[in-house]
Amino acid sequence: MGMPEQHRQLAALLEIERESTRLITVSPLLIPGLLQTAEYARGIMTAGGVPTSEIDTRVAVRLGRRDAINRKDPAQLRAFIGEAVLNQLIGSPEIMLDQLRELLKYADQANVEIRVIPARCGWHPGLEGPFDLVGFDDRTSVVHLENRVSGLFLHELDEVKAYESALDRVQEVAMSPEGSVELIADVINRMETTS
Repeated sequence: MGMPEQHRQLAALLEIERESTRLITVSPLLIPGLLQTAEYARGIMTAGGVPTSEIDTRVAVRLGRRDAINRKDPAQLRAFIGEAVLNQLIGSPEIMLDQLRELLKYADQANVEIRVIPARCGWHPGLEGPFDLVGFDDRTSVVHLENRVSGLFLHELDEVKAYESALDRVQEVAMSPEGSVELIADVINRMETTS
C-alpha cells in the first residue's frame, strides 16, 4: 500500500477519534497508541524500520491522537493491555519506565480506565490481535483494526457485534483498574531497583 493510502487511513482514524465519545482499545502486544509517550513511539518506529525522515512526523501525529482523551469534553477511554506489554522492553529501560509512569498518570484521569490482561488467564480474543471499538452518541460504533502497513474500519452491524462480544470476554479476564494500577506500579518499582 502506498503512502497516500496510509495518509487517508490515518486521516480517517483521526477524524473518527475526534468525533468519538467512547474509545475502547485491546492491545495485547504494545502500549496503545493513544497512551504512548513520544520516545516509546519513536522506539517502535525505529526498530520497525520506519524511514528516519518520517519518524518525527509520525510521532507527532501519534501524540496528536491524544486530543481525543485530553480535549475539553474528552472521550471515555478503556484500555486493555496485555501483561507482557509491561515487561516488553521498547527503546531502553528509561524509555519503558517513563512509559509506565505515563500509564499511571493517565489512570488518574477520570475519563481513562486501564486494565491489564493477565498472562495466566489463558486464551482470550485479544490474542487474535489488537482492535479498537470507537463509540459515538449519534451512530453505531466502528471497529478499527491496524497492522504494519494499513488499517481497516468495520462498520457493518454484525462485524461490530462480533468485536463487542470479543470485548465482553476480554473484560471478563482482565484485572480490575485498581489491580492493574498496582501491577504497573510493582513493575516500575522492580525496574527502578534493578536499573
